[in-house]
Amino acid sequence: MPVVWVGGIALLCGGYLMTDAPEDVKNSVLWVATGIALAGLVVWVWRNSGLSGVGRWTAVLALILPVILFCTQALPIEVIHNGDVGIIGWRWRNSEADRQLAPAAVTAQISNTAPDVWEPADTDYPRFLGNGYWAEAKGVKLDTDKLAANPPVEKWRNKIGAGWSGFAVIGRRAITQEQRGEEELVTCYDIDTGALVWFHADAVRWDPRGGGAMGYEGPRATPTIHQDRVYSLGATGILNCLDLKSGEQIWSHDVLKENGAQNVMWGKSSSPLAFDGMIVVSVGGSNGHSLVSYDAGTGEPLWATGDARSSYASPVLTTLGGVRQILSLDEGIVKSVDAENGTELWRTDWPSNSDTDAAVSQPVPVGDDRVFLSMGYGRGATLLKVSQIDAGWTTEPLWKGGKRGVLPVMKTKMGNVVVHKGYVYGLDEAILECIDLNTGRKRWKKRRSPKLGHGQIVLVGNVLLVLSEYGEVVVVQASPEKYRELASFEAIEGITWNNPTLVGNLLLVRNAQEAACFELPVLPTSDETELDGDAAL
Repeated sequence: MPVVWVGGIALLCGGYLMTDAPEDVKNSVLWVATGIALAGLVVWVWRNSGLSGVGRWTAVLALILPVILFCTQALPIEVIHNGDVGIIGWRWRNSEADRQLAPAAVTAQISNTAPDVWEPADTDYPRFLGNGYWAEAKGVKLDTDKLAANPPVEKWRNKIGAGWSGFAVIGRRAITQEQRGEEELVTCYDIDTGALVWFHADAVRWDPRGGGAMGYEGPRATPTIHQDRVYSLGATGILNCLDLKSGEQIWSHDVLKENGAQNVMWGKSSSPLAFDGMIVVSVGGSNGHSLVSYDAGTGEPLWATGDARSSYASPVLTTLGGVRQILSLDEGIVKSVDAENGTELWRTDWPSNSDTDAAVSQPVPVGDDRVFLSMGYGRGATLLKVSQIDAGWTTEPLWKGGKRGVLPVMKTKMGNVVVHKGYVYGLDEAILECIDLNTGRKRWKKRRSPKLGHGQIVLVGNVLLVLSEYGEVVVVQASPEKYRELASFEAIEGITWNNPTLVGNLLLVRNAQEAACFELPVLPTSDETELDGDAAL
């Protein structure tokens, strides 16, 4: 056995053990190691196998040909990236599942008993991440002792179309997006029963790989509910305004086509921002059409600004320095524009490490003059101070060390952070971490088995509810002292990148195959200070 073969296998094993390494470094090591191991095996077969000439050629071709066919996509298999490293999956589309989930079949599932009247509540979750700058369930406190002792009650479970949207909830209406066959749907479910109330379909299908295998296809963005309407942005750039009660389309725009923009690699993923009768979407068009605003009632364009290509994050409405503004994470930059007219106020560089790295995590305002930024792929996090001066606006990093104030912590690749009492919690390259907001210093970082992967996180009072990449729900104390796990249970199966939604005691989870609703045990909420997750940043 040649030394090069042994070295390649050793490097391959080492690559799988590099759990703390940046994703691009780890994947490069794995590919190089695989190539070295394969080359070593080919050399050994040719020189030392003892096979005849024909036998050697046959063996070598048997080793090399599958690799060539795989790389040229001639085989019906592919690497389905699970957020960490690739896993092998079939390239076949599940045609039977597509037929069962197609709109023609779904129409018969619409419930005739769904409520015609709904009442908004303080616990509603009307958009991506709920009501604030990070995912937080207001007005609820989990009974973690009961949850640890017994699995929660499962209220319903449904097969669902592919997609990576979460649920937005007003009253009993839970809205999401999904791919069913060749149509992209906005769907409304009764949160109490799981019954389908209505759906709207657009004749588009998004699959960035083109093969139709379960995993990547479908819409990404979570719809936004504002007053009595639903605003959704599909993966191909279709912006819909729908009636919340009936799902009837009120207006629609193809924002990419109309603004001369190209789609991003994995499809449009940002959710619409709704305020003051205005809908703002990250489009990514050049020539002044990066961020675009529409009239919420009529769909008429109001203003457009910027020329940067969009990222995968959603626009954020905030007030900094007494001025209301919209933060937009674009490709390579973070910019701020005046919320009234789109005039750019400031921008700062926030580059990724390569053109293929995805900027996903939201910019997080933390006070009147600070913004927290984080990114995966080995990048890290920083805290910016935003100041208004006579000549305009300035930004400067507040943390000491690193490169321009960027520290190698909180490398959030596919999710977002939460902030609680001066500390930031999130998944740093798939490992749950707590850092000090003011200094960026790590307080703790916990590798768990089974691992959390690239999951999603919600703040619930003084605890963190984490939906792992593999469909497990884990409840952790939100404390900087140490990692303390309070409860866990299996929720759904399959790769799960969708954000969970907690409305009162009802937890909604979904992925590209199924959705489920659980009734969690809760405690009385009389102690408001106990529930105020952002009272002290």
